[in-house]
Amino acid sequence: MTSIVDILNEFRQEAESQRDLGDRFDRLLQAYFLVDPYYQDLFSHVWLWMEYPQRGNSPDTGIDLVAEERATRELWAIQCKFYNPDHTLSKGDVDSFFTASGKFEPLYCRRNESHPPNHITIAG
Repeated sequence: MTSIVDILNEFRQEAESQRDLGDRFDRLLQAYFLVDPYYQDLFSHVWLWMEYPQRGNSPDTGIDLVAEERATRELWAIQCKFYNPDHTLSKGDVDSFFTASGKFEPLYCRRNESHPPNHITIAG
């Protein structure tokens, strides 16, 4: 059986650029949110930012995924960070996310930042 660590190592080896690495990780988290029983119950939709129907002409400035809560239809802005396991997130790492998601308030009622183990944080 392939572990998440194996998948993340494969992403690091095969990615052609940092952008490619980030895109792979975004798609992995999108799939995770769609199949994990907890998130499958919580979310009715999970879009990549560039596929989000209400994005308009907004560029990719920090929001990676948008998820819609099944029960309330509230939207979550989600940023995915794929750093090395020894990296400690700093304010500068997430500034663009808070700026971008803040421009769409009250559209986004929750903000969530996700990154690989050992530093996974799911915060509403």
